[in-house]
Amino acid sequence: MTMKPIALFTLAALLGGCMAGTSASAERSLPAATERAEAVAQLLALADAAQGQPQRLGTLIATLDAMGAKPLEGSADPVAQWRAQAEMPNSPPYRGRVLGPAYKAGKLNPGATVRLPQLFDGGRAARVAVATPDKAPLDFTVLDREAKPVCPPAKARSRECSWTPLFSGRFEIVLSNTSSNEAGYYLVID
Repeated sequence: MTMKPIALFTLAALLGGCMAGTSASAERSLPAATERAEAVAQLLALADAAQGQPQRLGTLIATLDAMGAKPLEGSADPVAQWRAQAEMPNSPPYRGRVLGPAYKAGKLNPGATVRLPQLFDGGRAARVAVATPDKAPLDFTVLDREAKPVCPPAKARSRECSWTPLFSGRFEIVLSNTSSNEAGYYLVID
C-alpha cells in the first residue's frame, strides 16, 4: 500500500522536523502498524502548534485524514475547529484502513490523573500513544483488568505502548500529570 504525495510530504516533514518538500514521484509505505499510533499523536501535537499557519495546518490535517484518524466517540474534536482555519491541499487525501486510529484531546491539571477504560480485541495488535504539544512530562501506562501494566515500566514511560491481548476485554489507559503546570495531551488508540 502506498501513500499519495501529500501524505508522503507531511510524513517526511514530521520525521524531518520541518516542512521541506519531497519529490512528488517518491512513494513510501504508510507507517507500520506499530508506529501509526505514535505518528498520529505527533501529528496532532504538530497541528496544535501550527495555529496561525493555515497551509501547514491543512497539510497536517490532510495527513491525519489519510491515516484514517478519528476522534473517540463522545470526546471533543480539536481537528474540526482547526479545519475551519486550515487551507486544505488540493490533492485528495489517501484513504487508509476503514477503522483507522481514534484520538482524544484533553488537558490535565497539575497532580491530576485521568483513567480511560477501553475494550481491545483478543489476538489483534493494540497500540496506545500519547503526545503533548509542549513536551509536558506526563506519566503514561496501560493496565489490564487485574490492574497490572501490559507494557514493561520503561516502555510505559515512553510515549507508546503496544501489545497483543490474549483475550478480548477491558483495559485502562492512565495518564498522570506530576508536574506543577497544566498539560495538554493527545491520546491515540489503534
